[in-house]
Amino acid sequence: MRNFTDPTVRIEHMMWIPTFQGCFPFAMVIGGLTSSTFSPRVSAFIGCALVTSSVALSAYAIQHSFALFFVVYGLLFGLGSGIAYVTAVSTAINWAPDKIGVVSGIVAAGFGLSSSIFAPIQTMIVNPLNLPATKDGYFVQPELLMRVPSLFTKLAIIYGIMQGIALIVVCDPPFRIRHSGLGSLSEYIFSASASQRYAGVSYSRVRLDEQVVVETTNRPAADPSKSRSNESITNSVDDEDDDDEDPVFDNDEDTTIQMTSSEMLKSPTFYCLFASLFCCSFYANMFYNLYKTYGESFIEDDMFMAMAFSVASVANAIARIGWGYLTDRTSFQIALSTATCLASVFLLTMPMTRELGKMAFLFWLTGTFICMGATHALFITATVKCFGNRHKARNYGYLILSTTASGVLLAAISQFYLKAIGYTYLFIITSIFPFCAFIIISCIQWTPQGKSVT
Repeated sequence: MRNFTDPTVRIEHMMWIPTFQGCFPFAMVIGGLTSSTFSPRVSAFIGCALVTSSVALSAYAIQHSFALFFVVYGLLFGLGSGIAYVTAVSTAINWAPDKIGVVSGIVAAGFGLSSSIFAPIQTMIVNPLNLPATKDGYFVQPELLMRVPSLFTKLAIIYGIMQGIALIVVCDPPFRIRHSGLGSLSEYIFSASASQRYAGVSYSRVRLDEQVVVETTNRPAADPSKSRSNESITNSVDDEDDDDEDPVFDNDEDTTIQMTSSEMLKSPTFYCLFASLFCCSFYANMFYNLYKTYGESFIEDDMFMAMAFSVASVANAIARIGWGYLTDRTSFQIALSTATCLASVFLLTMPMTRELGKMAFLFWLTGTFICMGATHALFITATVKCFGNRHKARNYGYLILSTTASGVLLAAISQFYLKAIGYTYLFIITSIFPFCAFIIISCIQWTPQGKSVT
């Protein structure tokens, strides 16, 4: 863009793009509405179509203006991404309601793992000769820059194929056989004894005249045939209503709390989670968006940066599942407190990597990415545990608005103050945010629903 579209555009301006890519306002609320109104597959299709279209259109937008590129690759991409992500994680939780942490961690891992695959691919397509950037983090080689627009087209084709395959299997579980006693799907997967119970199960249609009728002792004398017929029909209707209204699996851990979004917004617990997610997303967005430009200020190896990012992304994806598992075994409070304390240490000492070299940079990058993995995996779990499963998509959508607020603050700081502050003081200041999240979460048990996550 600096060389062909707008020479006034700087890296600091581009911070607005990922800010709205990852947290478009109300995108996840919209995703919850589309999923409940239509179906998970339709909702996911809408999100995927918006994402793929935005990537394809970006090949045109990046050559014309920053504003158009921001709308297409920032707002439109963020809208589709939010709809698709909240639909995927909500649907997965429906299949295994007793393993919320692990399941949400797996979905979040897929969300984060993609960067470890596509970052090296993008680098090899655009910069196959591993040409260096300038000290300010910009590339100026014409042969490299000319490959950028076509990259968006190629990525859009790849994304469309992958999403089309994935949409085939996106669905909610079928209606429950209420008295089967089988438990949830996760129990079947994780328990060896459960598979034996499933192995001998079969279902067949029962005729109306074969249904068991329970005679009541207090029923007054009446026509026996009429009584049996009415009782049988009533039982049949009741069973159908139960199947339609209830979720698929029996879950002994289901909470009695089922708060709507309006009720949740009145709870102090929500604002504790909102504030802690604001702090976590601020440090995560800052590091994710600026680690490369910081690293390129003393590492002149673009291919190393791409591979380092891939290694860190794989660690981040594995960590998301690990943080989810830790949450299920301990609590949200313990898992997030551990992650935020470690993040504060890594951010506070990150400026040391300039003197220690690129392998130290890789270690700090990976460590911080592991801590960042807790943010995506844990807060959806806290939302379900505190406010219930029924409205989880919309409730999480309102909670995720905190990432929009933190992203806007980060983008404004980067655009107007990054050059004056410098990376060293930016890392030191940012290390305060995860520590603030630790303090907030340490006090959450004193809020109305806070004990559910401690």
